[in-house]
Amino acid sequence: MSTPTERPVTAAAPSSPETVMLDAAREEFERYGIRRTNMDDIARRAGISRSTLYRRFPNKDALVEMLVLHDTAAFFGALDQVAADRDPRGAVVECFTRGVRLTQEMPLVARILESEPELVLGLTTRTDGAPIIQAAKQVASTLRRSGATMSDADLAAVSELLVRIAVSLMLNPQGQLDISDQDAVRQYADRYLARLVW
Repeated sequence: MSTPTERPVTAAAPSSPETVMLDAAREEFERYGIRRTNMDDIARRAGISRSTLYRRFPNKDALVEMLVLHDTAAFFGALDQVAADRDPRGAVVECFTRGVRLTQEMPLVARILESEPELVLGLTTRTDGAPIIQAAKQVASTLRRSGATMSDADLAAVSELLVRIAVSLMLNPQGQLDISDQDAVRQYADRYLARLVW
């Protein structure tokens, strides 16, 4: 029997095979880029056979898509926390500021934006803009929870505009706004973007 100061020893839960495959893919993509990584590299890093990898993910695009889905969920989960207890304008300012920082802190996103930005454009055009539409829906939902009172149509349009501005800045950061300066990003969001929401 353990005393209150002792903790029982428990084994760490084993990673699922899919998690092992995704972690291996992430490591390879971050190190070598998506284009230069092949399924053999991922299988070798995961310690599995190629056929096992192909049974779960029929091609590299399927792996990339799953990683993007995981990262997108984590990204918007973090932004939801930032928006909590803020009014709509405050949510725009702080979420935009944190979102720009997150894209710089996420190694896979940073690697893609640095060496393969055309993959982002390819993903949005190949899927008829689905990632932008889905991101805009998540932004609209967050802003509505923050108290935005604008019509659904206006909120959807503004949310899509905010996402498109963010994507544009990520893909081509050279310009008037220095996205490496968090204070400048916050001022930009406060001056130009917060007024779009009511």
